[in-house]
Amino acid sequence: MQFNEKELNSIKELIDKSNRILIIPHKAPDGDAIGAALGLFQVFSQLGKSPMVRCFDEPPGVFSFMPNIEKVQIGLTSTDYDAIFIVDSGATHLTGFNESHPQLFDKSLEVINIDHHPSNEFYGKYNLVVTEASSATQILYEMCMNLDLPIDRNTATCFLTGIYTDTGSFMHSNTTPEVMKIAARLLAKGANLRSISKDLFNTTKISTMRLWGRVLKNTYQTTDSVTMSVVTEKDFEDTGAEYSEMTGAVDYVNSVPESKYSVILTERDGKVKGSLRTLREEVDVAAVASAYGGGGHTKAAGFTIPGYLEKEIRWKVVDN
Repeated sequence: MQFNEKELNSIKELIDKSNRILIIPHKAPDGDAIGAALGLFQVFSQLGKSPMVRCFDEPPGVFSFMPNIEKVQIGLTSTDYDAIFIVDSGATHLTGFNESHPQLFDKSLEVINIDHHPSNEFYGKYNLVVTEASSATQILYEMCMNLDLPIDRNTATCFLTGIYTDTGSFMHSNTTPEVMKIAARLLAKGANLRSISKDLFNTTKISTMRLWGRVLKNTYQTTDSVTMSVVTEKDFEDTGAEYSEMTGAVDYVNSVPESKYSVILTERDGKVKGSLRTLREEVDVAAVASAYGGGGHTKAAGFTIPGYLEKEIRWKVVDN
């Protein structure tokens, strides 16, 4: 992985002189976001610094196995830190703190933006954005190796969690030979792959099964081969599922043969979130998402727009 050496050296100098360090993952954190945040927390703790992880939302319960998960604090009251790492957030609004703390993004603070999304807004004073990386955690692993920062078994578990989830347990097209080498190195450092695979991919709550049942029931394919499904707020209420339990559903829907790409529309708090996936080499779902103000990767993207879902039924007369 190629880094901007000047940027990397600046980050190293900032880490060396900083003590109070804030780490912010994106809201509704997934495995890569929380893995990056907690991995950094462990790295800085080993260096004798005073790190803190603050997130807009509570991390989903499936990540309870992760080291230091109890250290994540909800909300943000101050930006008075020596350095601020924002991880896996391609856009300012994804942190949830863009309106309450706009100073995070005007380059007046020592903000380091660590991300792998092509749509990244480069809002940091320092931007370690590598779009060919599988995940933010892969970037952090490479950063630690380049800067000779410590990676113990807890850090390795956090970083491997991010890589494992963002590659769809090594099944997505971003699973490169280099990714597999890094995963092997993290395992050699003591990463707990058994807990990662068991808790994230082989443990399913009843509420999740019920929710995915709604997803599958509502799945249909358009005339131009787009596979779609919708999930309303009532579906969450009826099944007792949390919004985090949608994780992985769009990838399952994307397995329909002959589908150009898949879309799941999810209703929440007066907004509709679109999650898009594709297995087709010629399809760029980031371009589709950008038409709705979103972004992401060519094979995995998303958007959020104000509104709600309304069912529409159409009928037509067909000659015998």
